[in-house]
Amino acid sequence: KRLDLDDAAVRKMVKSLPQILGCSISDNLEPTLQWLQKRLDLDDTAISKMIQRSPQILGCSIPDNMEPTLQWLQQRLSITDGELSNLMQRMPALFGCSVDTNLEPTLEFYIEALGDEEEALGLVIKNPALFNYSLEKRLKPRFEEAQDAKLVIDAGCLKRMGKYPEKEWHASIDFQARKQSLGSRERKKKQPA
Repeated sequence: KRLDLDDAAVRKMVKSLPQILGCSISDNLEPTLQWLQKRLDLDDTAISKMIQRSPQILGCSIPDNMEPTLQWLQQRLSITDGELSNLMQRMPALFGCSVDTNLEPTLEFYIEALGDEEEALGLVIKNPALFNYSLEKRLKPRFEEAQDAKLVIDAGCLKRMGKYPEKEWHASIDFQARKQSLGSRERKKKQPA
């Protein structure tokens, strides 16, 4: 009731997280909702949207998953409480990510790829979904493909690496390579003989 969910939203939540049916409202769900609201300074509407986007967070442990994730994000990304709340509202699935095996290695990948920690932090703060892409199956192989194509590895390239489906990614590589090649030829033409 507190989340103001209609029947369709409840069905979607149960389908996504069937274990929710076995959870006690007073012992499990309500304490988690209260903690989230207090920790992220959320009103009932914001918490409802967050839960609808990622009902799995109701199954996360506060001391084992949620609080360590929030602490790491806030400290590592150097963000305020308000920025943290905004980030988590945009990407609540981050609660399900392991700091050690997902968040930290993925952030390190972006830092190394850009060669600039501040730029990488800004990139993931603006695009928290970039934490959700597999390092081994998506990011690293595509990074190698971009390097092989001699593309400039910038924030735009990294966003495309993560977000684009396979077909679009390869079309993007071809387009960027042609664009860079044309730009290189234009610069050569402008150079005095």
